[in-house]
Amino acid sequence: MASVVKVAIAMLVASEIAKGAVSLHEKITIHSQDVSPGLITGPLDRFYFSPFETGHTHTVQQLMAFMIHDSDNTATDALLHRLGGTSAVTGFLIDELQIEGICIKRTMHELLTYYYALQPSDVSEYSHWKASQRFGSILTNVRRMIPTYACRRNREDYLIHSGEDTCTTRAITRLLKLLTRSPKYALVYSHMQRCATNNRRITEGLKEHRVFIKSFGHKTGSVGAIANDVGIIQFNNGYFAVLAVMTCHSAVRMAGRDEQIAAVTRTVVCQWKMEHLLEKA
Repeated sequence: MASVVKVAIAMLVASEIAKGAVSLHEKITIHSQDVSPGLITGPLDRFYFSPFETGHTHTVQQLMAFMIHDSDNTATDALLHRLGGTSAVTGFLIDELQIEGICIKRTMHELLTYYYALQPSDVSEYSHWKASQRFGSILTNVRRMIPTYACRRNREDYLIHSGEDTCTTRAITRLLKLLTRSPKYALVYSHMQRCATNNRRITEGLKEHRVFIKSFGHKTGSVGAIANDVGIIQFNNGYFAVLAVMTCHSAVRMAGRDEQIAAVTRTVVCQWKMEHLLEKA
């Protein structure tokens, strides 16, 4: 799944907000030991690459935005911890939504540490280290993450065959359908409309069909040889459509994978046009 899992986490946050168990204005403090690896441009993930101890406080609303807009892994894990961990998301999917086919075993930190075989990054464990020693550990992990989008075949094979941290496209599209049908998830769709991590996949494939589209929200997921995009399209005629394109084990450069997902999108939407699904209701 990679970062596609953040849709399910966001939906649980929205569900807990609707119940009054979580507030958008609730503040969560994130310390250095809580920081997860991710893009160096990420609002919070960038502190993973700092050898100095830091602390940051953000509201649930801000963390939701970081998680969906910027795909920030630290924000995701902070929310996941607040919700009760991966088991809480699994229970939400199975018990409340009756969706099977989605397995969430690891936090984002645990997933990336496993996939890239990273060294422990909890600076509190190394309080006796100098900043230069901590920086050396960070550099070691950076080297292990490069090239970021090359396949670690043994790790990827294990995830695929074990089913851990994976989902079927049928399961994720069922989840997205539920998202469109309940007003309490409107916040999640609003955030997905501002997803800024990759506009060269489904977004690119929809370009020539903009005249038919009222709104679009999506969430990408990328790690190693995995490149995903899942989205919700609202057409001018009032219909909603969900689309999930998920790939793995690819040796193609990321630009090529992006184009493959865009091409699938064009093909699917062209088929919808042929079947007159985009005409006025």
